[in-house]
Amino acid sequence: MDVEKTMEFILQQQAKAEVKAERQMTAIRKLIQTGMRMIVENEESIKELAAAQKVTEAKLQDLAAAQKVTEVKLKGLIDAWRRGGNGRHAKN
Repeated sequence: MDVEKTMEFILQQQAKAEVKAERQMTAIRKLIQTGMRMIVENEESIKELAAAQKVTEAKLQDLAAAQKVTEVKLKGLIDAWRRGGNGRHAKN
């Protein structure tokens, strides 16, 4: 065997492996950067959704309070109709 040819072969294989490893590292860096961007975007979306949910909950509470008032007024109106008359006291 020729020692020089063997050493040259080993050096070429090592160079190919280093090129491949560098490409893989570059790809991994890009994946990590993309993933970090996605995490930041998701965090922003979650904050926006949480804020929107708080507004919706407040509106629902307002609607529930308004509905209670409406129910009380409707009950009063129904009671008035049942008593008869147009709001004036009946003469006996």
